[in-house]
Order: sequence, then C-alpha cells, then structure tokens
Amino acid sequence: RDLHSFPTRRSSDLSGAASARPPGPAAPGGAPPGDPRSDPLMAEAQQAMERGDLDAAAAAFGKVLAATPSHPVATMGLAQVELIRRVNSYDRSAVSQAAQQQPGDVDAQAKMADIDIATGRVDAAFSRMLDLVRTTAGDDRNQARLHLISLFEIFPPRDPRVNKARAALSSLLF
Repeated sequence: RDLHSFPTRRSSDLSGAASARPPGPAAPGGAPPGDPRSDPLMAEAQQAMERGDLDAAAAAFGKVLAATPSHPVATMGLAQVELIRRVNSYDRSAVSQAAQQQPGDVDAQAKMADIDIATGRVDAAFSRMLDLVRTTAGDDRNQARLHLISLFEIFPPRDPRVNKARAALSSLLF
C-alpha cells in the first residue's frame, strides 16, 4: 500500500507545530514565524505533500533548510518525506517477518520501526529502537541510536512521546 495517505501535516497542523517554537515577531501578514502561510517555500512544500509529490516536497523543504538550517517545520516535513519514501519501498510482510525472526537485527528492526511510525504506532517504534540501543553494542548500537534520533525529527520538538523516548535514550547512553 502506498503511503501517500500517511498522515502528513496540513498547513494548519504545520502552523501549530511552528508555534511550539519560542515566540518571535510576527511574519508579514500577521502569521507567526515559520507558519507555512507566511513562507512561499513552506506553502509549496505543503501543497506538494498534500498532492503526494514527494520529490517536489523534498526539494521545497530542502530550499527552506538551505536558507534556515534549523527550521523545525521544514526539518519535520523533510523527515516525513524520507519516511514515506522508505516505507513505500518496503515489502511490509517481509519486513514484519524479518523483525519477528531477528529481534537483534538493526536493519530489520529499523524498517519495522518505520512502518510502526507510518501506521501510527509511535510508542511501539520508539520502544523497538530503545530496546536495540539497550541490547546491542558498537556499530549496531550506534546505528540503532541514529535511526531513533532520525525518527524524532518527524515530530514537533516538544512532542511528549519524543521527550519520553529522548529521556529513555539519554539514560541508556549515560
């Protein structure tokens, strides 16, 4: 199944995510900074996401990030595009089977975590990757950690599920 129906953020959702940032001066037209309605590139990216044009969305988010590297909404949008691309390339049945049969395989578990995120099982995805960080070592542990961090970028910085998983990751690492 194609994930163009993956719950991407609409303009109204993106403006809510942008408002999670510290307050700043309003952009032209009275919209808060980062609001997709105040940034033509963000509006272009959002429209591309809504019509399922992942290449155009990635390009627009990339342009925003080139101009403002820490732009939280563009970071989330690009992470969503990357997730959709990955999950659309998976054979879900094979991924599920591999994840069940190989609980210590970082690649299998990372793919299953991607599917978990894309299908709304966020806590399950984070738990899956945290378990790998807990039970692996060396390069495998680092790969699991990096994938988990990449999943965090899909959500607003203050998402409580992300905060909880970040705290758990921190306690595992330090």
